[in-house]
Amino acid sequence: MIDNALFNRYEGLIFDMDGTLIDTMPVHARAWGIVGERFGYEFDSQIMYQLGGATVRTIASAIMERAGMPQRYLDEVIEAKRALSYQLIPTESTLLPTFEIVRHYHQKKPISLGSGSHRHLINMLMDKLAIAPYFDAIVSADDVKEHKPHPETFLRCAELTGVNPTHCIVFEDADLGVQAGLNAGMDVFDVRTQQIIKA
Repeated sequence: MIDNALFNRYEGLIFDMDGTLIDTMPVHARAWGIVGERFGYEFDSQIMYQLGGATVRTIASAIMERAGMPQRYLDEVIEAKRALSYQLIPTESTLLPTFEIVRHYHQKKPISLGSGSHRHLINMLMDKLAIAPYFDAIVSADDVKEHKPHPETFLRCAELTGVNPTHCIVFEDADLGVQAGLNAGMDVFDVRTQQIIKA
């Protein structure tokens, strides 16, 4: 159980989605495995965990490289993975304990979502889990030019909610996301260790 009082002093709360608020990672991992089989390659889905917070293009490229698959198939692999994700994720995803922090601070502080996922997938999950009303702003991979560990995603969240970035805290479950938060000048709560990392 996370002590909500830890976050009282922050003006804005910014949450990553996959693996932080919603348990989508095992489904993503399974989808990568299935896509690899379809193309006749063995995809190592552990790479996805190492690159948590990166875009699907970055992850696909790294997984294909490890499997010895030519990069010329990158767009086909991304398309296949995306289609499978849209099919599997909405039926198999559940909220993680971190969502209790969102519930606790709802309508008390500005809350935003800063995710490396695409807007369509975010919207599907928001609808399925009925959680869209909890967020004052949502920033997806489609809304930024630079992705995590670049701070643009989280800086945009702060901008949209009108909070000074240094008064925000980011909730993350992946190294790239933690780095992005720190690069934005924000403290980061690492849900893996349940520790606050100071900017």
